[in-house]
Amino acid sequence: MDKLQSGIRITVRAVIVQNGNILLIKKDSQDEGVRYTLPGGALESGETLHQAVIRECLEEINTAVDAFDVLHIADFFIPKFDPEPYTRHQLEVLIQCQTPDNYIPASGPDPDKHQVGVEWLPVKELSQHTISPIFFAELLLNLHSQQHNIYVGSVS
Repeated sequence: MDKLQSGIRITVRAVIVQNGNILLIKKDSQDEGVRYTLPGGALESGETLHQAVIRECLEEINTAVDAFDVLHIADFFIPKFDPEPYTRHQLEVLIQCQTPDNYIPASGPDPDKHQVGVEWLPVKELSQHTISPIFFAELLLNLHSQQHNIYVGSVS
């Protein structure tokens, strides 16, 4: 492992499942192509997990959400290369959320880098899409199985 950056970055992600579909951010870039990810981002100083996920949803998917239970927590070690190689330790917290009944998918006023849209995708079809990071897809497919662990350990 390269030099480990001091401090742990805590991120929150909204898991919004309705009628067998999951709400995901669609991203597109020249380097990585089209991929999907959960709405969310870094916890800011003084925020609770719920406050952070609500703020991130307002910024990225243009709606406030109701935030409920923590579904998963994972340690995620991300290799970075600029200005010199290092590894960021990120703690990913996935939180069950719900949008208002009348929500129509739309990007918010402060979208993620490379965000090009917001879409409902059938959970059963996640394997047909590129999910970023990869470990999200497996967690989302197994949400309601007997093998649902809250702390999933170190993922890549």
